[in-house]
Amino acid sequence: MSRPIALLVAGTAMTLGCVALHRPVPVDPEATFAAHQEHAGLAFDRLARGRSGELRPAGWFRRPGAPAFVLVADGQRIAALWPTPDRVVVRSAMSREAPLVGEVASSWDDGAIRLTLQPAGGPSFRSDPLAREGGGTGTATLTRSAQTVIDVRGTYRATLRDSSGVAVGWLRTRISPYQEASRIFDGALPAAIQPELAVAAATALNGEIDWIEDHALNVYRGNSGGPLERSIPAPR
Repeated sequence: MSRPIALLVAGTAMTLGCVALHRPVPVDPEATFAAHQEHAGLAFDRLARGRSGELRPAGWFRRPGAPAFVLVADGQRIAALWPTPDRVVVRSAMSREAPLVGEVASSWDDGAIRLTLQPAGGPSFRSDPLAREGGGTGTATLTRSAQTVIDVRGTYRATLRDSSGVAVGWLRTRISPYQEASRIFDGALPAAIQPELAVAAATALNGEIDWIEDHALNVYRGNSGGPLERSIPAPR
């Protein structure tokens, strides 16, 4: 990415801590994790062991070396996240000396993002590019070549593969102003991938969508880019 995920969400960090009253968002029964954007933050509707949670800013002021976000589940901090331009590092606590949970690294194929999920001490898993499902007028993948914010709308799904290339799960994002939340993330991940890494994957995808929309034409606002949820919804 041309600028850090932390900067992409800096303008919304103040609102992340306000994600307390979640809207009801249906969860796919096959998904092992599910999240949605709420108040420009991320609320997690499904984590492991039936938990839900939210991503909060680690503090009002970020000190050098401090995490950008903490994951809170059932009122308990269970992980801290350090986003950088091309990866999200996850530790079990807010110190850089805390045990490493793993990281999610981003890479791009002709502008289409792939994610590599690397649990600490275990094998890695890599996604295919997120491909559009169900038709639509936009690009075939979730890509930085989108020309307008309307091109970004749709459902995108990627197969997740182990180090041998065998399909072991999937990741998905749904982007539309006409659903329960403007962005919905979910996936079916193998047991070797901790819930905290699923949170990091959603964080990376949310930052990528921010980047794409910031650089795409917002047809509702002339030549400036901007988030999809700022567009004027058509009557249902």
